[in-house]
Amino acid sequence: MLLAGLTALVAACASRGGAPRLTGAEAEALFADLTGAWVLDESSSINAKIKLQPETEIPFENVEQARQEAVRRGEEEAQRLKAVLEPIFKVFQRPSMLTLRVDEEKLLFVPTPGHSMELPMNGEWIEQPPGGQSLRTRVYWDGERLALEHRASSGARAHSVLEVVDGRLQITIMIRVRRASASPLVLVYDRDEADGVAGC
Repeated sequence: MLLAGLTALVAACASRGGAPRLTGAEAEALFADLTGAWVLDESSSINAKIKLQPETEIPFENVEQARQEAVRRGEEEAQRLKAVLEPIFKVFQRPSMLTLRVDEEKLLFVPTPGHSMELPMNGEWIEQPPGGQSLRTRVYWDGERLALEHRASSGARAHSVLEVVDGRLQITIMIRVRRASASPLVLVYDRDEADGVAGC
């Protein structure tokens, strides 16, 4: 939901909006904090809510006919939205467990269940999964946090910010799609103590 040495990383990564660049020690600490196995805490996570934008008018004088037309349009829009968002939903299946491996060269994102992603840290767009599922993903800097950006050919967009807050992994996912608005999906993970060394 949810990413060649460090000099090349800093030079090649997407623009960070003028924010100060991370030093080697800062970057290594960030990578070490994110790396490891994580277990979802359902009680601390926040579901996203997607709201369809209503039609401005339904040109019928008969109340029952207008109600039926409103229902029909709502169902059609829901089906359209489902088709548009399907590639994004395949990435964010609310994994119960998640393994991250982050270093100067790549980010390996292994959800359970879901499609694993290996992304270069130079910001290059990668088709995920390989073979043409109409979804491209890249790693980029959001301030001093790592993030993933997803673009589906259907027009849906999403970005996921990864950060460790009080020892817990928090992935905040914002979905953008035409004619709809969405609140963030926030997934909170605790470290899997069975994983052994956190920064391996």
